[in-house]
Amino acid sequence: MLKQVRGALHRVMALFLAVPLVLAFALWGVPELRSMTQRAPLRVGDVGFSNKTLTDEYNRQMTARRNQNNGVYTREQAMADGLPDYVISSIATRSVLKQEAGKMGLIMPRKLVSDYLQKDERFVNPVTGKLDETELTGILQANGLTVTQFEEIIKDDLLRDQLINSVAAAGPAPAEMAKLMLLREVERRRVGYLTITDEMAGIPAEPTPDALNAYYEENKQEFFAPEYRSFTTVLLRYDDFKEGLEAPEEDLRRLYEANKARLYESPEKRTLYQITYDTEGEADAAVAALQQGKPFEELATEKGLTLAAVTFTDIDKGDVLDPKVAEAAFSAELKEGEVTKPVKGLFGWTIVQLAGVKAPETQSFEDVRDELASQYLEQDTRKRVLDMIDKLEEARDTGASLVAAAEEAGVRPQHFGPIDSFSMAPGGAIVNGIPGEVISEAFKLEEGEESNATDLSDGGYFFVQVDEVTPPAARPFDDVVDEVTSRWRAADRRKRISDAVKQVTDAIEAGKTFEEAAAPFNRAVLERVLDRRSADEVVSQALLGKAFTADQGAVVTGPAGSGDAQTIVEIRQIGYARSQIGPGEQTAYQQYLSYQLNQEYLEAYVDALRDEYGIKTDQNAIAQIFNEGQ
Repeated sequence: MLKQVRGALHRVMALFLAVPLVLAFALWGVPELRSMTQRAPLRVGDVGFSNKTLTDEYNRQMTARRNQNNGVYTREQAMADGLPDYVISSIATRSVLKQEAGKMGLIMPRKLVSDYLQKDERFVNPVTGKLDETELTGILQANGLTVTQFEEIIKDDLLRDQLINSVAAAGPAPAEMAKLMLLREVERRRVGYLTITDEMAGIPAEPTPDALNAYYEENKQEFFAPEYRSFTTVLLRYDDFKEGLEAPEEDLRRLYEANKARLYESPEKRTLYQITYDTEGEADAAVAALQQGKPFEELATEKGLTLAAVTFTDIDKGDVLDPKVAEAAFSAELKEGEVTKPVKGLFGWTIVQLAGVKAPETQSFEDVRDELASQYLEQDTRKRVLDMIDKLEEARDTGASLVAAAEEAGVRPQHFGPIDSFSMAPGGAIVNGIPGEVISEAFKLEEGEESNATDLSDGGYFFVQVDEVTPPAARPFDDVVDEVTSRWRAADRRKRISDAVKQVTDAIEAGKTFEEAAAPFNRAVLERVLDRRSADEVVSQALLGKAFTADQGAVVTGPAGSGDAQTIVEIRQIGYARSQIGPGEQTAYQQYLSYQLNQEYLEAYVDALRDEYGIKTDQNAIAQIFNEGQ
């Protein structure tokens, strides 16, 4: 468990100490321009937000979620997920943080914003190492933003980041709290259990035609055929436009030298032994012992840890969670085998011994030649594709269909369908060779509509035209009678098993012992010891959760780990395997809890700001906005 906790701790602390700007984007999305109109559907303090702001944010979130779900995310899913409420909440949260930052006098000079854009790898051309205006312009156009608006967004996020960092710096979690939560992890429960299977639940009934018809009518939604579409697409992949292009050797070598230091050289890496103590005195004593020849492994053992647990192999300076410890551990004066003085860091007094140094490494030109060639040819390839898009657009502007425009431009249109949104044809066969983006776009358009040029994730663009739409419809009973019969039998099986479980629990409630209640089924009640990871084919995860929240003597039921069987569990004894908790585990877990509490402090702070500034909404106006959204 210690390994799992430490892994989780490294991940969460890396996120916490990395670029805090990511926090603002991840939690609250990309902010919009404000509207100060008095009739705004959303007001945060004295700031109003227009219909357009809410609609744009909603549409942006819809697009993001479609991209995360392989192009499939409907308005119905958005409503079920509460997306409108999320949009309102995220805009309000961004606003209160910005207003509070302004109230506190925090500022963000334009030069810092410019420096950020110049260095952010998302906007830097990997060949030149400079801001790629083409890439940035494409991002801005895709999001309907001007450069000035985008700079204002970055400025707002950096400003909020200052405020967030000042709040997200709470102290460590109480040691007693970590101890109690670790006890929860080693809790054990001795239980009696009985699994009720299909064979124990009586003789299955045979379905009559009337029963099958009734089941079909009551569950008709289970037997619907999905919507099918037929469409035509024109795929313009970059790889198809590279023929005849060459990358001169001298140009590739020039690019390699220009980017060598930035892209192809890795920094020095070090192997460290590291331990953190609660007091400076303990840390000083440990340093003195090491200087007198005591092995670091003995220090680790005294803390209840192994040497492997305190060893960090081949890491660079940025991998060290605590900035002050990183400075000491990667000091140029620190030689192999030497020990740092105690460092007062985030979690206590830390000492580090340098166990090894790996010199900086450089990738040779030959190692990266193919990568350089691909980057070099990218601009020429992109230009060829964009020229082809222009040809297609010009032909379509004259009234030509997508097929006619493609034939005139010399590219081959491809026809697909009918298929559903999962690329399956009627009957269930999978239709291969269609990019997911094409299917997603084809299911957004109306019959007869054509798309504009749209990005392909593997490089290039596509157009798509919807030729025919077949709406979803219930399949006739005669076509699905086998499926109806199978589902009817499954429902009957589940009911018989549930009835048998109820027979046992009712008998226990009436005063019989578990063994007496199980006797009619001619099965013995078995015993076992459960921990929180005991889910298997007998006890499902859901039933395990019930078992660990029930009192001693209670009886709980739930699904077995496989099939339709259900298991009845009686809690007979509760205890704790305290010997499995080492002192190092408690320290690591305490650090993990510190991060979790830190996040709760931040959430509480934001909630308090929202209450202080006040959030007012016009629910009628908001309902109309989202009912008319995309």
